[in-house]
Amino acid sequence: MYRNDIKSKESESKIGNSVLAINFSVVLVFMIFQLFKSFNNEPISNWHFYFSIIGYAWGLIFVSIFLFFTIKNLFK
Repeated sequence: MYRNDIKSKESESKIGNSVLAINFSVVLVFMIFQLFKSFNNEPISNWHFYFSIIGYAWGLIFVSIFLFFTIKNLFK
């Protein structure tokens, strides 16, 4: 491959990773907001309350992992 092609692929990868990092950051902030909101709202039933807490917690874990590796690839 030519050097221009390699630089082009690197810049495409950097743009894609930055877009993913922005999207994951927005999703992370939204999920944190929804988690705090679920503590303050009156649940429909007990299982709904626990499912929302557990779901948002697992979602925060996975989104944080994806965001970490995306930022890691961005600074590579």
